[in-house]
Amino acid sequence: MRKRRLWIALLAASAWGLWACGDNSTSVGSGGTDGGGGHDGNPFDCASLDNPPPGCGDDCLGGDADCQTGTFCLDDVCTAQCTADQGCSSDAECSARGRCVPKTGTGGTGGTGGTGATGGQTICDSVAVNPNRVIPNVMFLVDASSSMDAAFGDDQDRWQAAHSGITSIVNDLESIVRFGLTTYTSKNGDQNPPCPRLPTQIGFALDNASAIGDENDFPPNYPGENGDDTPTGDSVDAVLVEIGQNPPPADGPTIIVLATDGLPDSCEFPDPDNNTERNSARQLAVDAAGRAHDAGVDLFVLWVGPLQSQGTEDHVQDVANAGVGETDAEFWVGTDPQSLEDAFRTIVGESISCEVRLDAEITEPETACDGGDVRLGGTELACPTDWELKSGSNDTIELLGQACEDWKSGVLELTAEF
Repeated sequence: MRKRRLWIALLAASAWGLWACGDNSTSVGSGGTDGGGGHDGNPFDCASLDNPPPGCGDDCLGGDADCQTGTFCLDDVCTAQCTADQGCSSDAECSARGRCVPKTGTGGTGGTGGTGATGGQTICDSVAVNPNRVIPNVMFLVDASSSMDAAFGDDQDRWQAAHSGITSIVNDLESIVRFGLTTYTSKNGDQNPPCPRLPTQIGFALDNASAIGDENDFPPNYPGENGDDTPTGDSVDAVLVEIGQNPPPADGPTIIVLATDGLPDSCEFPDPDNNTERNSARQLAVDAAGRAHDAGVDLFVLWVGPLQSQGTEDHVQDVANAGVGETDAEFWVGTDPQSLEDAFRTIVGESISCEVRLDAEITEPETACDGGDVRLGGTELACPTDWELKSGSNDTIELLGQACEDWKSGVLELTAEF
């Protein structure tokens, strides 16, 4: 069977390059003559190298991860095809795993096939393709009612803590998440301007830290002149309309992170004074969260401050359930500035995928784990504990465990060789 070699160079926050075999690959054997794009017929045997790398001959039942740098796993033994000084033709170079690979932009006709005992190997030219990071769209929807001026610890009020947490997260992750921001309130039922009031409306975009951090659009201190009330359901509906009219790219999920510190009223009942009006306003918030989920926009609830009653907790749970279409869905509570920021980061982090799609196919996916050398920030990752080929796929890598969490930071380079 013809085999292909696949090179991947993935960058967390910039244009990525990937190298895959083209259709002009040719097979060479140990007895073949050297062609322009082939290698010199060196067998996969450390004994043929003048200075074999450390670890040649070690056992590698777990694949390449068991082998030292400069060697790879073949038939459960760590071996090398080449070193930096020996083993490859002028049109190839020795990889970090001790394999001869074509130099970028070279190639050639390759050597003629031989009949040596080592059998044929595939040497192929490089073709540039582009893998794609899955980029989520995250809209912060922040309560701007008068209660957000309440003390919250560390000499901050609730508004200041929410502002600090959001701007910190956006600064850290703006290159891998499209962030947007909407604040909401109303003014004692005043319909001029119409209810709900949305003092801050910033659409989804990458590199959005400067817009969200603008003190005029999103003031760091509580802007008390905007309003007093909490028309949560009306505001969710308003944001959903805006998303529908100006949809973000669909390469990743779109979510709303609702941060509020009070049971909702509504534009219809800005100051509910009986159970019928209060229940109507609360049901509107639940129904609006459900409408968002039905439209493909999941809504996650972050309560700012302590949950003061069972009735409050039950309402938050109902909104959380409707927002993701589940029962007993998770919601978050921030009771001080640090726990509030931690909750924001957890919600946003869960929206960032650890899948990395490739614009090329691994033609023998069943051998990807044994033949793959995947590194994050220069550190080798083990398969299948740190990464694996996505089940049923031949073009998507999944990072796992701590590797997934490190990838979500957006600052580490991911490289892989197959």
